[in-house]
Amino acid sequence: MFTKEELDEIKKSINIVDFIGRYVNLQKAGSSYRGLCPFHNDNDPSFYVHPQRGFFHCFGCGEKGDVISFYQKIENLSFAEAVKRLADYAGIPIQVDTAESEYDKFTTIMSRLAGIYNRELKEKSAETMAYILEKRKISQNTIDEFQLGYSPDERTFSQSLPSKLRTDEKTLLQLGILVRRGATNSDRFAGRLMIPIDNESGKVVGFGGRIMDAEKGPKYINSSESKYFQKNRLLFNLSRARAAIKQLNYAVIAEGYFDVISLFEAGITNSVGLLGTALTERHLRILGNYTRNLLFFLDSDEAGQAASLRSIDIAEKLDFGTAVVFSRDHKDPADLFVAEGPKAIKEILALAIPGPAFRVEFFSRKLDLSIPLGRKHLIEHLKPYVISFRSTGNLAAVQSTIAALAQKTGYSERELESALRGGMSKSSGGEMKSGLVLKLKDHIRIYLQHPKLRATVVKQIELMNESRDLKELLKGMKKGLELEELLDLVDESIGRELIELASTCIDYDTAQRVLQTTGLYANKRLVEEEMAEIDRRLPKVKDEGTRKALLIRRIELRRMLERKMKGGD
Repeated sequence: MFTKEELDEIKKSINIVDFIGRYVNLQKAGSSYRGLCPFHNDNDPSFYVHPQRGFFHCFGCGEKGDVISFYQKIENLSFAEAVKRLADYAGIPIQVDTAESEYDKFTTIMSRLAGIYNRELKEKSAETMAYILEKRKISQNTIDEFQLGYSPDERTFSQSLPSKLRTDEKTLLQLGILVRRGATNSDRFAGRLMIPIDNESGKVVGFGGRIMDAEKGPKYINSSESKYFQKNRLLFNLSRARAAIKQLNYAVIAEGYFDVISLFEAGITNSVGLLGTALTERHLRILGNYTRNLLFFLDSDEAGQAASLRSIDIAEKLDFGTAVVFSRDHKDPADLFVAEGPKAIKEILALAIPGPAFRVEFFSRKLDLSIPLGRKHLIEHLKPYVISFRSTGNLAAVQSTIAALAQKTGYSERELESALRGGMSKSSGGEMKSGLVLKLKDHIRIYLQHPKLRATVVKQIELMNESRDLKELLKGMKKGLELEELLDLVDESIGRELIELASTCIDYDTAQRVLQTTGLYANKRLVEEEMAEIDRRLPKVKDEGTRKALLIRRIELRRMLERKMKGGD
């Protein structure tokens, strides 16, 4: 059905780590990445992704394969459907079988339905059109761009949908377009302004509907969840915004459909919206393909601000830079746009504050900072965040938090630096200087993460007694094998240990200090062992010349050892 060349091109064009990272929280582990396996109940991360060789492997359940087989399994797709969607995702033209896939049929029906709703709005619903143009101040061009529409609350409209969509009532009921009400079927969105929702590839997969008569139901409803419409995986307007997000290197995240549409109307083309859900890790992994910087423009009420804080927390855990903006005088971006226009939108975006500073602002509202106890509580509340930022090397977040705290409390940044220190073991940093014996595991960890140091690591391991128990592993390390190749040489228990070691990050400078410390120890031990051997031989030596030579060698070794202990060569 597909040629080998087509399949190879798809696999080469898609970064397997980024793609699988949409579904699995992957952490760097040497030359590979690991996380909790999505295919079984995995409490101890045993799922590996190998970017160099383009495949994944799970030690726990044995699942393995390439990006195509992963997508098949995670989304429950046929091989052909997975290939076509991945080709679409990668922008690669392929020869497609004339037979429509389930996905193609679904998106074709949804696209036709969006066109029908759009024509209803333009031709038959002057009232809804006036609402969009006059009350929401959205232009005709933007209406066309988003293909806004209307679903009339008429039985004849619902009855005509099967023929207009070239399918049957049963299919429309299964897709959630029609719903059974009493003895008849009616449109799920009857009486609503319709907003088509695209997936990342620009295919219509669902709808949001805003009620036009407030007495006839909830303000907004969405399409029912399905294989192709999952709110925790979709971001409204991403198909239009992704190029601008990549170019500007940040995304504006809003809550509602009209917030995003209003931002678009104001010229903010890098905005996306949540579909009535909280921000999820899956949303972030998708956005991570385009930027690592997020600007949250959520509602200005208490609930919206709490949502901003939760969003910052989850984004920081995945190493995103964050900023927050909100309008004190207007509920949301759409209200600000209607009241003050595009200029006000751009001005308020320019006033965004870093996420860590917003956190200080949010918590300070609940405390009386005019008294020492209130200031103390604020500092103690933020201390865990600062410790976490330091541990992950996020110094910008540390500085942002301290600067905001200084402004709120009146304390100097130096005083706050002292108050916010903590969380590090008192012995941390001292171990490198203590000359303690480091275990074989420390060397394997360095080997997996720093290829330039591998020769030194292997040399030192050979001098350590522990190496005799892992001869096969050491053989592989001597050859310079990567992690995924070393896993083939060991059993599962040792393989799991390698996974753990590879996931514990150690920076290059620290690794060098470790090897320097253990190198000194290894050399000292060799010298001491040679001196001990001379001491054992001396009582038995009869020849005066040999005895004199051994004594001279022992003096040289003692001097060498003293120089080593003093830091000499």
